[in-house]
Amino acid sequence: MLGRISAIRSLGVKVALGAVLASTVILAACGTPTAGGPSTTPNASLTACSVSSSDLAPTTTSKGTAPAVSGLSGKVAVDGSTALAPLFQAAAGEFQTTNSNVQISITPNGSGTGLKDVHAGASNIGLSDVFASEKAPTPGAYSDLVDHQVAAVVFTLVTNTDLQSTVKNLTTDEIVKIYTGAYTNWSQIGGPNEPITVINRPTTSGTRATFKKYVLGGATETSGDTLTQETTGAVLQAIKGTPGSIGYVSLSFVAQNPTAVSPVCIDGFKATATDIDAGNYKFWGIEHAYTKGPAAGAAKSLIQYVVSDQVQKNDLLALSYLPISAVSASAIAAHTPSGAPAPEQLTPLGS
Repeated sequence: MLGRISAIRSLGVKVALGAVLASTVILAACGTPTAGGPSTTPNASLTACSVSSSDLAPTTTSKGTAPAVSGLSGKVAVDGSTALAPLFQAAAGEFQTTNSNVQISITPNGSGTGLKDVHAGASNIGLSDVFASEKAPTPGAYSDLVDHQVAAVVFTLVTNTDLQSTVKNLTTDEIVKIYTGAYTNWSQIGGPNEPITVINRPTTSGTRATFKKYVLGGATETSGDTLTQETTGAVLQAIKGTPGSIGYVSLSFVAQNPTAVSPVCIDGFKATATDIDAGNYKFWGIEHAYTKGPAAGAAKSLIQYVVSDQVQKNDLLALSYLPISAVSASAIAAHTPSGAPAPEQLTPLGS
């Protein structure tokens, strides 16, 4: 394992972005292998559901065109969620094309950092995969932050492609045992006799918080035989280069790298709008663009562009996000903490 870890770290995977409930019918016939050693019985549930990169492919490749905003100028510093960064990078490029007096910098460094920086005044917009209250260091610490909900992000478990024909579906119980260290070899769940390498995100990651809450059910991940990568892009590259590995990424990274990794179903359900709306697929989140106080100036205009039809019907879909409006009210409610402040509703740019 140490050799495998050294090899992974030598990849230099801190790359730029550059860019649930189990089906008891499926499981009843085969059961779940024990954690004690290799399974001698094939596990039919591993291939009972199959999802490919093409199933998760975007529905459009079109891009938006930002309108010019009269008299607008200044600098906008954006940082935070690596899962949301691709959408803001695309929108910022279009926005600056027609608003050349605005300079926008985007630093993907994790939801926790984004929230901390916007609260401290070090950035104008903090991107987050989770509600600010869920990352606040103390209760009420981020009460000065104003929420702008700009998209729904869908995440998927992915493995190295050496497992694409043998590990297509995992139950919640199997995932918990993999991430808590009870399972360390794929043979323990009826897969190939190959060590499991878990690629995780740091504790500041909103993606990790979403995974822990909605997939692991709050279980604490093991620190052994686990590699931590700072960004979603780094996770994808590490999994791509590590046989037997597993991790999680947002769909936008699968869409941009369709042959790099192999997506996995969870409890027989896919990372699709249909299964999300039905309440069957839980691994997704609301994407937030937080400002300190109500949005103002060029930062406000940028967010207004992100929520406009130009982005929501073009770039957002091309990057495999879902519009908030496309997710059922019941699903949104299930992913909203009790007592969360209502988001600020901005008039979309160009409306």
